[in-house]
Amino acid sequence: MTNSRKAVGLRLTTLLLVGSAGLPTLMASSLASAAEVATVQEVVVTARHREENLQNIPGTVTAIGGEFLAATNTVGIGQISQMVPSVQFQTINPRNSQINIRGLGNNVGLANDGLDPGVGFYVDGVYYNRPATATFDLIDLERVETLSGPQGTLYGKNTTAGAVSVTTASPSFNFGASGELSAGNYGYVQAKASVTGPIIADRLSGRLSISSTNREGFQTNLYDGKKINNYNNLTARGQILYMPTDDFKVRVIADYSRQHMHCCSAEISGLWNPPSGVNFPALGAKFGYTPVVGRVDVDAAVKANQETGGVSVEADWDLPGAVLTSISAWRYWNWSPASDLLQSRLDDFQKSQVIDRQNQFTQELRIASTGENTVDYVGGVYFFHEKLEAYATTKYGAAAVASVISSALPALILNGVTLSTNSDYKTESYAAFGQATWHLNPKLSLTGGLRYTSDQKKGSYNAVATGGLPLAGPLAGFAAIRSAFASTSGFHVRSNKAAWGGHLDLSYEVNPDVLTYVSYSKGNRSGGLNLNSLPSGASAIVAPESIDAYEAGLKMRLFERRLTLNTSLFFEKDQDYQAQTVDPVLLKTYLANIPEVRSKGFEVSAQGRPSESVSFYASATYDAAIYAKFPTSPCPVEHTLPVPASCNLSGVALPGVPKWAVSGGFEYHRPFSLGTGETQLYFGMDDSYRSSVNSTATVSTYGRLPSRSLINARIGLRSEDRNWDTYVWVKNLLDKDYLTSAQALSPGYIIGFPGDPRTWGVTVRVRR
Repeated sequence: MTNSRKAVGLRLTTLLLVGSAGLPTLMASSLASAAEVATVQEVVVTARHREENLQNIPGTVTAIGGEFLAATNTVGIGQISQMVPSVQFQTINPRNSQINIRGLGNNVGLANDGLDPGVGFYVDGVYYNRPATATFDLIDLERVETLSGPQGTLYGKNTTAGAVSVTTASPSFNFGASGELSAGNYGYVQAKASVTGPIIADRLSGRLSISSTNREGFQTNLYDGKKINNYNNLTARGQILYMPTDDFKVRVIADYSRQHMHCCSAEISGLWNPPSGVNFPALGAKFGYTPVVGRVDVDAAVKANQETGGVSVEADWDLPGAVLTSISAWRYWNWSPASDLLQSRLDDFQKSQVIDRQNQFTQELRIASTGENTVDYVGGVYFFHEKLEAYATTKYGAAAVASVISSALPALILNGVTLSTNSDYKTESYAAFGQATWHLNPKLSLTGGLRYTSDQKKGSYNAVATGGLPLAGPLAGFAAIRSAFASTSGFHVRSNKAAWGGHLDLSYEVNPDVLTYVSYSKGNRSGGLNLNSLPSGASAIVAPESIDAYEAGLKMRLFERRLTLNTSLFFEKDQDYQAQTVDPVLLKTYLANIPEVRSKGFEVSAQGRPSESVSFYASATYDAAIYAKFPTSPCPVEHTLPVPASCNLSGVALPGVPKWAVSGGFEYHRPFSLGTGETQLYFGMDDSYRSSVNSTATVSTYGRLPSRSLINARIGLRSEDRNWDTYVWVKNLLDKDYLTSAQALSPGYIIGFPGDPRTWGVTVRVRR
């Protein structure tokens, strides 16, 4: 047994033993009456657009309730991914974020505006097309559901890898209010408040929620002595619920979020010796700079400012045996960053930024059956429109040539040169989808679904190069080098594609507590556009992506429903996988298709209530995700000279995907007398383990990140009805040092983005 397998096995065993301290009671519970048994709470989800028990859905769906999210101070998709092993979330800054499920979605690397995500992100039924808009605080949550595999026969936007669906609390016709204040180290302060109640009795109600979070940076920039990589976020959400009749309701939601951050910079995490023979300390000495390993030291302006918001209108009309739903939504996203591209104090890039201005409109019309029927169904039509404008600026400094080409060449080739670009991207998508479940008998059910999508995309790119000394006469020979990095150019591109998708599953209910199923899904992802300067031979059009996904699973409720145990096997073959790739010489990023990517493995999850005082959860994913066919990959930076035109990565593990991922935790509580009513003293702990991964698209040796385990804990007092709660919490309890991303750069150093150190604080929460 390998060390990795031993670590996973030990971690699972520990989680189950710690979490199930009351298992002897559980095993002896057969003598107790049903009323005395502390069972696992039934989880109701709307993954298939109707309320269903999670254990009755033939597929891998994970649901995290609002109470648990609040108890663990979970407010973002990055924290949620730590609880769901099959979900991976990587981020360098908000725009450069990726959500993957079972290894598929978006690969690691820089973002490209011409690519739609492979994992759909929904809030109250509204699709968010830009991953950056998923990085804001999520407030007033009712639950978060994650669905694995293609979801095109159920959801409006076509996605190949899965979906994350967030449901927030709806307005109530009963008055309610809540408030929360947290404070901790690194200047952490978070305040949240929510109020709901009737405006017109039984007809009109409202809800207002607001959250503010501030935290100073974990590191100090050596260049200017300022704290860097801080957090400053404001989120507000207002809702109106109108019910003119008992069978018709309209829910209007308006939200706004803003982030102003002095972020996001990497540290110089190490030095290496490139095949070119460049020595970074020697290179730095030429410019009077001494690199310091383990510190952030950047001279360019740094910021990561963004805002997003929108309005949605959802109308539900209850018909005999069905509900008709319309969701109309408009959203926008503004991204205003600045960064140091090579993350050092050298005067290599004086300015590097991509400003985005995006807006989208979506319209979904859907009908879904209600009640118990021989055939349950859902069907709908969907329209998606998006417009995005991007404005990029790259300004080269005196050390640019030495850093990215060769110190033997004169600096004037790039010094003072500025490349200003603007791109315009528009997409329109039309879709029809439907799925029906035929209950052949009380135990056997057959589900089939179909989807048709038409995607129309068009874009333009324009670049203007200015500045720098003229390269004439004896310097004319350097003009081609300058042109490769900064030249005036432009193009227009258009793509129209259509695709069919589908789903089929067969489920069998062995008994009311045991469900088995097998399924097949065919999913598609719309094509993409390369809206940037392209290396020679790269296409401006990226082909659509298709996936064939197979799954077999078993869902069980055991020991008088004190334990739920779910397992699944999956195999997914993704063809023409859309990925970000990098020209190793020109450092240009662009989109390309990888012939085939495969993901296969298994998932297991458990939830238990061995006694009234103890609850636990544990889940694990094994995922052998590989580049199945990738014979023409760019080579990693450490490849020996002369570097070939391409390298063969076929059979190599996909970057950003741990082979093993394990999450688990428990909570223990007991009565505690304060003389003010029923009170509970409680203690909880959560652990998230990920085996080693590679964080570079070319699977460079220097991009490998070791395995890591993050433990969070909390202890506090609360009323039994949860109307007040006070607790102390700590995240990354053991203060593990780890990187979320690492990359070797050609000047001879490695940059890394550190994960959060140990943080602690106290939270006070009240509600009525």
